[in-house]
Amino acid sequence: MDTSIFFFSADAEAGGAGTDQYALVKAVAARIDDSAMCGLWTPERHFHVFGGLYPNPSVLGAALAVSTSRVAIRAGSVVLPLHDPVRVAEEWSVVDNLSAGRAEIAFSSGWHANDFVLAPDAYEGRLASLDDAMDRFTRLWQGGAEKRTDGNGDQISVMTYPRPRRSEIPLWMSGQSDTTFVHAARRGMGIVTNFTGRRFDDLERRITLYRSEFVPSGHTPEPRVGLMLHTYVNDDPHAVVEALDSSYDAYIRRHLDLQLQNEAADVTAADLDDMVATAKSRLRGGGGLVGDKATCAERIRRFAGIGVTEIAFLVDFGIDPELVLESLDDLDDLASSVRGLGE
Repeated sequence: MDTSIFFFSADAEAGGAGTDQYALVKAVAARIDDSAMCGLWTPERHFHVFGGLYPNPSVLGAALAVSTSRVAIRAGSVVLPLHDPVRVAEEWSVVDNLSAGRAEIAFSSGWHANDFVLAPDAYEGRLASLDDAMDRFTRLWQGGAEKRTDGNGDQISVMTYPRPRRSEIPLWMSGQSDTTFVHAARRGMGIVTNFTGRRFDDLERRITLYRSEFVPSGHTPEPRVGLMLHTYVNDDPHAVVEALDSSYDAYIRRHLDLQLQNEAADVTAADLDDMVATAKSRLRGGGGLVGDKATCAERIRRFAGIGVTEIAFLVDFGIDPELVLESLDDLDDLASSVRGLGE
């Protein structure tokens, strides 16, 4: 069982002039480089306070690459239909070089229509275009050329530079559906998913499906199942309750606002209150890693039993940054205690 850190703040509108909005990211990165954890994930999210601190994972990944020396620098994810694969290969080759070969990417098709103001014509066909875009990225990454039209209207052959440190970069897909799990498996990619609002038996079924369909690849020779979980480890139960009560309500409301925008749902204030209460109950009842080390370790053992190979600890979900930093030693102890699971 591997463990890592996942960032997905909902506080993009916080701070302002003179405020270091990435202070927590930088501080956590500095701490976990000497920990039992193996990676740092940053997402791609646009035009909303939920996740809005992370519009381009390659930019933040480059900063994390030069401030760390051991952990993997991961995109979780790159919404590939929004971008030219040439540019993605260029940017992530820079990250791979700056990190001395520690870059990894999770690709996704995207889901929120607002994101696609960057590429409006790509929204409708985003699922159908994903395979071709991933194939093009891989060819470019491995040194292949692509025919493109230059500024004079002429066809030219282009290769991307700089060349990466590794010819094979570990690849993942990000998603939640049966289709995405099978897609990742048949392409020989890892799968990174979440447990928010999900049933345990549904997750188990999808992992079984993924493993049964998995085809080894050069960049991912064995199945990799990453599970993102909201995480706050503290052996003092009162401290846990206090930390959550002051943070998670606002966080989940912003998440629901983003989700409901895309669904154009008609939701009353009472409905929203019920959704928030349900989410908080699920988090405390096992939908996340919230509580003392023993309880959290037991939950991780349960996920290991259904084939999860990595837990990605989501730490920036509104809890006071000082509390997050104070909890990192307990989190490292937890990571060490579960390292041998699944072997």
